[in-house]
Amino acid sequence: MKTLLIVIIGFIFTNGFAQNSIDLANVYWRTSPANKIENSKEQIFMNMVAIDFKLPIVLDDKNILIFGTEYQQTTLQSTNRELYAENFSSTALQIGYEHRWNTKSKVLLMSFTRLNSDFGNFSINQLQQGGLVLGTTARTSNFDWKYGMYYNAEFFGPMFVPLFGFNWKMNEKWRLKLVIPLNFELSYKPNTTFITGLRFDGVNASYRTKRNNYIDKADNNLWFFAEKNIGKNIWFHVKAGYSILRKYRTYEGDEQMNFKVGPVNFGDQRTGATSRFENGLSLEARFIYRLPLK
Repeated sequence: MKTLLIVIIGFIFTNGFAQNSIDLANVYWRTSPANKIENSKEQIFMNMVAIDFKLPIVLDDKNILIFGTEYQQTTLQSTNRELYAENFSSTALQIGYEHRWNTKSKVLLMSFTRLNSDFGNFSINQLQQGGLVLGTTARTSNFDWKYGMYYNAEFFGPMFVPLFGFNWKMNEKWRLKLVIPLNFELSYKPNTTFITGLRFDGVNASYRTKRNNYIDKADNNLWFFAEKNIGKNIWFHVKAGYSILRKYRTYEGDEQMNFKVGPVNFGDQRTGATSRFENGLSLEARFIYRLPLK
């Protein structure tokens, strides 16, 4: 559900029993051009730039510390700038610990501290605190089970995301990854320098605005992707997709639900807010520093 959580899940997948590499750095740009606005002739353009780093520190053969940081800047702007223009950002610090119980099972504990706002005026109510517990059990050398729970103190209320999935290397060329309800990926690797496939990502996040309101962002996309090794440990990744049930809605700061579990809201008495724009095309390009494991 969270952008940050998808980044962490991606790191976990590339550090699994059935994998042989770790993504340590990502720099990327995403755009969604010419999106329709309900009951308007205007259109909205969405642009995002982001960077994230991971630093795993191996303590011994059973314990790893993980430090990470992420910055993300999003701009929403209508063709008539006077009608609507919004900028908001997310800055995150990640601290984690992974313990391997035996050759088949391990657990990951992560803490996330995020500053989500438009940076108009800094205040303590722009901070969010979250955490993750994720277990991995290897059934075979090519199949891992994933299970756990994610929590984040969103501005719309506490959000809990139960996690369940797997990482399955079907053969030397095909791999299937799934973490319900966050993402799905079917990839094809014909050689050591090229990967392509289909992917779904579900994102839910919230950001303070200078008026002490907040933006509730739900941005789910189905993607076709491809990535190519362009240098020593450096990959170029592109994807094109279309959003599903996308909503960017603004609420008053005191409008909250009791809590949220996955995609289900409990005690949501918020007044109906209109999404800023409708579903549309999304494009993304990124550079990845991928470290092979020995």
